[in-house]
Amino acid sequence: MGWRRLGARMDTRIGDMAERVTRRMNRRELVRTAVLGGTASVAAVVLGERPSLAVTCQCGPTRRCTTCPGYGCPSGYQLCKGSFTSTCFNSQGYRCEWPAGEWIACTGLGHGQGIRICYDCKGSSGCHGWCTCLSACICCNCKTIGDVRAEQQRMQHALAAAGAAE
Repeated sequence: MGWRRLGARMDTRIGDMAERVTRRMNRRELVRTAVLGGTASVAAVVLGERPSLAVTCQCGPTRRCTTCPGYGCPSGYQLCKGSFTSTCFNSQGYRCEWPAGEWIACTGLGHGQGIRICYDCKGSSGCHGWCTCLSACICCNCKTIGDVRAEQQRMQHALAAAGAAE
């Protein structure tokens, strides 16, 4: 297979993915994201900083759970695991569609290694009342690969302790 065909297939995949994302966002969200991202990038450059694309780190338009912990879902809730064909919709009409029930909301935080994760959480009211939580910044103080590994260990222990408590 030639490099040109491989490049063309990659371009097609990226274009298809961008189109799917764009279809999911309404025009107001697209304009807001572009304006905020552009403004923040210009401000960062003026201040001599590296622009961060995670200025508007959020979990989308779904309502937030009332008592979000730093990681995971609130007590009494579980991850709402779904798919693009799921029939689990909340009261706002949004589908519970992430297979793992969570996704990375933003990256490049802190010293460049930090992330925040969104969690779709389903409580006793079931699909109708599912809500989202945004994690605390994970690995925001990480500077080396050793820091990243230590943070991974810390997260695994924290999640195991949370699972054992329920």
